Amino acid sequence: MNKYVKKMTEGIDKPTLFVYSLLRFFVIVVLIIQLIHGNWQNAFFCLLTLILFLIPLFVDKNFKIDLPTPLEIIILVFIFSAEILGEIQNFYGIFKHWDTLLHTINGFLCAAIGFSMIDILNRNENFHTKMTPIFVAFVAFCFSMTIGV
Repeated sequence: MNKYVKKMTEGIDKPTLFVYSLLRFFVIVVLIIQLIHGNWQNAFFCLLTLILFLIPLFVDKNFKIDLPTPLEIIILVFIFSAEILGEIQNFYGIFKHWDTLLHTINGFLCAAIGFSMIDILNRNENFHTKMTPIFVAFVAFCFSMTIGV
């Protein structure tokens, strides 16, 4: 197990690894509490969150796509905010605009992902077309409008 964890976290920068470990710890604590109380649906949400946390690592390792550190951290915090805080801690009910806040962040995330995809293509040696910054901004905007809504 230790070799697997070492291999999965190899090459990940320290800030991302810190946030990932901290959020994972909180989710495991919440999972244990939910299991003790017999809240099976919330325990499922915790397991789902732990699986979703692996997506940036999976993309990085299997597709050799290096996500920018701030983007990766925002994705992890977004997943935590939606699943653990929103669903289990009932932030959707407690804070009037929690859902609006998460949808706004999701739109920015989608724009950042669209921008990152174009940036990755621009840096790829096999891709021979270079895109102008205006075109990149346009694609990022369109990506956020179609995916983030």
